[in-house]
Amino acid sequence: MYLLKLPEYSIENYFDEMLNGRHDNEKNKFIKTRLESIKTKLIVEEKSYQSLAEKKELYTIREQVNISIPKTVELKESIPETINVTEMEKVYTNFLVDKPDSKKIGRKVYDSILSNTYYNLCPYCSHREVKTVDHYLPKSKFISFAVTPINLVPCCSDCNKDKLDDYNLIEEKMLIHPYFDDISLIDWLKCRVKVNTWPITFSFHVSNNITDTVLKSRINYQFQLLNLGKLYADNATREFNKRVKSLVTEYNSNPTRKAFDFLNDNYESYGSEDANSWQTKMFEALKSSEWFIEEALPKLQSFYLKN
Repeated sequence: MYLLKLPEYSIENYFDEMLNGRHDNEKNKFIKTRLESIKTKLIVEEKSYQSLAEKKELYTIREQVNISIPKTVELKESIPETINVTEMEKVYTNFLVDKPDSKKIGRKVYDSILSNTYYNLCPYCSHREVKTVDHYLPKSKFISFAVTPINLVPCCSDCNKDKLDDYNLIEEKMLIHPYFDDISLIDWLKCRVKVNTWPITFSFHVSNNITDTVLKSRINYQFQLLNLGKLYADNATREFNKRVKSLVTEYNSNPTRKAFDFLNDNYESYGSEDANSWQTKMFEALKSSEWFIEEALPKLQSFYLKN
């Protein structure tokens, strides 16, 4: 969970170009004409979205599955007076996502969202590779934000699948928004080494010391929904296995230091990048575990390096 820069594009500075050259006929019920007529409304909705998100009040937005064409717009009798969810989903797929090799502005916007990450890490889990774009508020329920960049989040396929259209307009269950919720200065993630467990195993949980109860609930909800505890624990176990040989070497070279320098250097190195990464918390747990330092560490060589 980490903060992203706001998207490079907004509705106002790409929408018209996205519609250039698009078909507008009886077959598609003059979708281009209807989209042009709601541009101002989408801009207003986008600004409202940003204002509410900045105030942590996005949960107050109401669902909307149709957009009415403004009464001030004169339409031919054959042109529908609304745009529905199915149509807007097609606009997202065909006009924005388009094809990977497309040179049109929609794909350029889409690619800019995909690349707006920290080392291509998913902002929902902070671990897996970004491969897709997620609608923070699902386009099936919030039609006005189907192609709104600040509602489009780069993420990994697993988080996108786990999240699906899961959303709650409940303050305590709103996922951490990658564009508006900065939790980098909060010590929200905790890890512990499981005592008397071989091979060395870890467990992760959300800190009980978060003072903002709403924020704590939101982080917990996302942690459970995306199964981050298991993801981090599995990765920590694999990472530890890779470090065993170095740990044993450090311990044997100076048993009185109990490999503290090795553990602390890794803790500080990872912590300088992300104080709440599973790697940071794994090394913090190792150097803080009395059982690991006093009992497990001297036995690592015999357990892991038998051959």
